[in-house]
Amino acid sequence: MNSPNTRKLELLAPARDKDVAFAAINAGADAIYMGFEKFGARALAGNSLQDIGQVVSYAHLFGVKVYVTLNTILYDEEIEQAREAVRDLYAAGVDAIIVQDMAYVQMNECNMTLHASTQADNSTKEKVKWFEKLGFQRVVLAREMTIGQIRDIHKACPDMELEFFVHGALCCSFSGRCYLSLYQSGRSANRGECCQSCRSRYDLLDDKGETLIKDSCLLSTKDFNASAKIEELIEAGVVSFKIEGRLKDAGYVSNVTAYYSSLIDKFCTKNKQYSRSSYGKSILNFVPDVSRSFNRGFTIFNLEGKGEKTGDPAFTKSIGKAIGRVVECKNGTITINTKEKLHPSDGILFFDRNDNPEGFLVNEVSGSCIRPSRKVNPPAGTLLYRNKDTEFEKLICSKENKRKIGIIAHLGKGTLSFEAENGTKSSVKTDFNLEICSKQEGYIDNLKRQIGKLGSTVFELTDLVCDCQEKYFYPNSVLAEMRRRCCEKLERELLSKNSAVHSQKLNKPSEYITDKADYRENISNSLSEEFYRTMGVSVEQKALETAPAREETELMRSKNCIRYNIGQCLKRDKLSKGFEGRLFLRDNKHTYRLEFDCSSCTMSLWSIKDR
Repeated sequence: MNSPNTRKLELLAPARDKDVAFAAINAGADAIYMGFEKFGARALAGNSLQDIGQVVSYAHLFGVKVYVTLNTILYDEEIEQAREAVRDLYAAGVDAIIVQDMAYVQMNECNMTLHASTQADNSTKEKVKWFEKLGFQRVVLAREMTIGQIRDIHKACPDMELEFFVHGALCCSFSGRCYLSLYQSGRSANRGECCQSCRSRYDLLDDKGETLIKDSCLLSTKDFNASAKIEELIEAGVVSFKIEGRLKDAGYVSNVTAYYSSLIDKFCTKNKQYSRSSYGKSILNFVPDVSRSFNRGFTIFNLEGKGEKTGDPAFTKSIGKAIGRVVECKNGTITINTKEKLHPSDGILFFDRNDNPEGFLVNEVSGSCIRPSRKVNPPAGTLLYRNKDTEFEKLICSKENKRKIGIIAHLGKGTLSFEAENGTKSSVKTDFNLEICSKQEGYIDNLKRQIGKLGSTVFELTDLVCDCQEKYFYPNSVLAEMRRRCCEKLERELLSKNSAVHSQKLNKPSEYITDKADYRENISNSLSEEFYRTMGVSVEQKALETAPAREETELMRSKNCIRYNIGQCLKRDKLSKGFEGRLFLRDNKHTYRLEFDCSSCTMSLWSIKDR
């Protein structure tokens, strides 16, 4: 059982639907976040109130919390719907809602616990301190932060819960401050409708309009993987470790969750002052390995400041896991130097001499030799990746993966009690007329066997204690009935003990971090406008979704610098011809100006009049 004096750590997993939520919980999540039917920043990942209620009922058995994303900006005509959504989620037992729009502060009559979404651009200690004064329980930090910056925020705001992304897809732009999708397609990222502009192809132009790089994914980033930095993040003050992926399937979420759960468990085992915020043991029939699930290659992004190249303009799909190099390709068969066991229908990827991706499925396997589904000729020494692992996908999606709560059973004369590993107890009695057992050999083992038949429940018997001096005979049917009733009662006790607590009292600080608000504050309704004006903020420009800018506008600010990724850094590299002046991006409709702020090591992308 967790000590009340330990610092609780939370692994937070995504769930696009209830099946993925159950998979995440079984794989070891301490909390899950999911979308509602409306107002979530992934429009395709909405869930009904009924499904959310079912997830809450399962999650709370293990002390797992359920957070719902209401992190889009709102229009005036949606305010009452959003107000009703908050009430409904409160009634459904949700533990917190994740928001960007400050209208939710104005309409939070039920004191629902609020978390400040990363869409609110939580990148400075001043902003986090403001949310602390406002009364928010938690802030989801910007992905671009270094470990040192996180540490500074924790020192400045020691009572604020800090949540930080540790794995999955990276937005190229600072979250909540990307307007490229809106500009290109009318689909707003702040409304959950991002068209994935950063995965699109662009031409890179010089200031004369000459093409320097053609048709390349210049804004695309690798996937975040902070697994090697978990201990440093904990020591810096992070308490919730968030996995990105509300559009991912159950296999992906199960594998990544199990992987990070094992890392946090190992840390807690070595550092007794820390413990997990939930309980229960995950029983899995696979060894988690994040390189076997969808990934575009991995980066630690900006955790240690500018270091590795974070973008990969060549490829935006899954690379998978490196499995070995080609020994020879002969007579339609590829021989590989690999320790991996390959299977028919596996997907294989490699890059040719021009760095172009090629892929194929495996038709036949014979030892380290494979026969591809189409004619390919990778030269000897070519590194192969497996981006579809058929057998592993079966294992991570298996219904055999589950989570169990350990219980100690106490059997007295006519009474059966269960004590769960978190200390919760239940007890039942029987009116059956008990007699002394005539056959005493194997008595305890038989009782353990019968009481331990917990079947499809979430419980697992870890020990049995007989609290009576005599050995009484219990018919199996009597034990089964007592066991069933005791399980049902323990479930009710756990749900009651772990029900959501909402006592958050929100305040309005006298001032905001700035006295002027432009479109980047994403003020899109009268309620949020009123909120900022009460703090003396002059709202000079509303959200671009409601009042499109007429002048040149910064559409994106990013730590993923194109110059740095292509070896044309203004501070580090010797510039090639054409790269000395201004640079521009061009798609099939627009041209954008790039600006580079080397003092903060950021790149910004601006709309301009088409050249």
